[in-house]
Amino acid sequence: MSGNHGSDIEKAIRLIVAAKEAGADAIKLQTYRPDTITVEGKDDRFLLKSGLWKGRYLHDLYQQAMTPWEWHPVLFREASKLGLICFSSPFDETAVDFLEDSLDPPLYKVASFELNHFPMLQRIGATGKPVLASIGVSQKDEIIQAIRVLENAGCPRVVLLHCVSEYPANPGDFCLQNMPKLKEEYGVEFGLSDHSTGHLVAVAATALGARVIEKHICLDRDKSSIDGGFSMLPDEFGEMAHAVRTTHQAISGNQVPQGPAVFKRSILVSSAVRAGDLLTSENLRIARPGDGLCPSRWSEVINTYATQDLPVGHPLSEQDFRLK
Repeated sequence: MSGNHGSDIEKAIRLIVAAKEAGADAIKLQTYRPDTITVEGKDDRFLLKSGLWKGRYLHDLYQQAMTPWEWHPVLFREASKLGLICFSSPFDETAVDFLEDSLDPPLYKVASFELNHFPMLQRIGATGKPVLASIGVSQKDEIIQAIRVLENAGCPRVVLLHCVSEYPANPGDFCLQNMPKLKEEYGVEFGLSDHSTGHLVAVAATALGARVIEKHICLDRDKSSIDGGFSMLPDEFGEMAHAVRTTHQAISGNQVPQGPAVFKRSILVSSAVRAGDLLTSENLRIARPGDGLCPSRWSEVINTYATQDLPVGHPLSEQDFRLK
């Protein structure tokens, strides 16, 4: 959901309903206050100079985008009514304490820019909940250290989310071929936190083995939907959910032979044979349907003798021929 509620709790509830109807399994909030994520600086270091939020100061942006903490119980209840998992990305230890004490979420998400916030990671790990962790701006040593901090504190499972921390992200920057290496390098499952437009990157990630797809959703793209520029409208999200699940089904499970045997070939009698007749290419043929002996047995069968009368079209079997 991020800040796409536009500071309107009714819109936030509609977003939860829309996410459920579009095929989401879960809805994620963000839990912070402006003063827990930045300070009210007004020099150029706090001014965004490019992208969707160009010209905004960090404190002002987060003031607009935050999900008020008093909304959280309401939104968690609405999600639960719909059978939708609800959890959050906390941005400091007080947010973790609030979520644990008030809502007991089933898991936590760590945002890309928070993966080096080790005091918060320790607090999250101590909850004993699974963690989704975006790694968009982290190097290998930082990722290893973050996993170690979480696990040493008590986290039972970490799933790393491949991520390009641009808003919106360019599909050409994802290097998805590196995503499966996360499991090899860190011994954890992996997924995708996707800020690109459209659903092609999410589908490609699914084909490569992603177990989680995170995508922003919005009801509209007006100014109140602060992340609307890289968020999906409900119908777009629905198309993505369908495409991702279809892709997952296509790559999962064991392949089994499909289609009726009528379309395969086998060894059939092509002209009537009497018991004792020599079987040759004149009275046998490799043809459809496929209910006779496999054509791989052809050289075995040729120049043997029929054990009984065989009509045209008879599917040759082991009992129908013998050596002289």
